[in-house]
Amino acid sequence: MTSWITASDGVRIAYHEAGAGDPPIVFIHGIYGNRLGFGFQEAYFSPRHRCVAVDLRGNGDSDKPDEVYSMAGYADDVAEVIRQLGLRRPVLVGHSMGGQVVISAAARHPGLVGAAASLDSPSNIPGWQKRFHSPFDPLMTFDGPYREAVHAFLKGAYLPTDDPSHVGGLAERLAAIPDHVIVRAWQAMSAYDPTSSLRRMKCPYLYVDCGQPGLDFDLLREMCPQVVVGKTVGAGHRALQDVPDQINAMLDRFIRHADGIAAEMLRTGGVFQYNFPEKGHL
Repeated sequence: MTSWITASDGVRIAYHEAGAGDPPIVFIHGIYGNRLGFGFQEAYFSPRHRCVAVDLRGNGDSDKPDEVYSMAGYADDVAEVIRQLGLRRPVLVGHSMGGQVVISAAARHPGLVGAAASLDSPSNIPGWQKRFHSPFDPLMTFDGPYREAVHAFLKGAYLPTDDPSHVGGLAERLAAIPDHVIVRAWQAMSAYDPTSSLRRMKCPYLYVDCGQPGLDFDLLREMCPQVVVGKTVGAGHRALQDVPDQINAMLDRFIRHADGIAAEMLRTGGVFQYNFPEKGHL
C-alpha cells in the first residue's frame, strides 16, 4: 500500500513498507526508476527486517516538481522519511543513482544512518562520471535529444546475459517519465562529486560491483577506508532482479556483520587477511 510523507518544502514523497525487525532497511531506486524494483529484496528481508521502499521526488508516486534536483535534496528527503517513520539507524540500500543518494544521506545525516550499501553505482567512484557521463552531458538539455541520449546510455549498462526484454522495454518505460524529470535528474547525477560524501561518511559501507568499467577501487578505499567491495557474477545493471540470490546473500552478510566488517577493512586496508600466528609462536 502506498503512503506518503511530506518534505519540508511541501513535496510528497511516496513509500511503502513491509515486515518488522531491526535494523530497518530503506531501499532507494536509481535514476528514472521507482520503489517497485526491490521486490526480491523485500521478500527476502521482510520476515526479519522492517523494509521501507521509497520513490525519490520526481519518480513513481512521489510529487514531480519542475525544479533543480540534487543528491543533497534527495538525501534530505530520505532523512525526512527516516525521521517521520521513526526508523532507528536503518541500513540504506541504493541501486545505481540511489547509491549516490545513500552515501549523501550517510554523510549529511550521520546520526540517522546505521550502514549504507550501493548496488552497481559507478558514479560513486571519483572520476567515473567524467569518463562515462560527460560525453552525454551536452545532449542532456531541453534543446537536445535527451531521451535518445538517455536510452543509449542506459542500454550500455547491461550485459549480454541480462534479460533482453528489459533492455527492449527501456523506451516505453522512459516515455512515462516527464521531460523535466529526465533532464533535471540527469543534471543532478552529473553535477554530483562523491568525494566529500565518501570522506565524511563513517558508517559501514558495502559497494557491490556488477561489471561496470573503469572503477578505481583503490581510490574508493583511500577516501572511504571502511568500505567492503563485492561483485556479482554474470549479471549487469539488473542484478537485483536477475540474480537476487547473489545480491541478497551479500546484503544479508553485510547487514548481520556490518560493524565487524568495517573494522576489519580499516585494520587490513581493505582486504581480508588470514590471521596466521607468527613463525615460532604456534
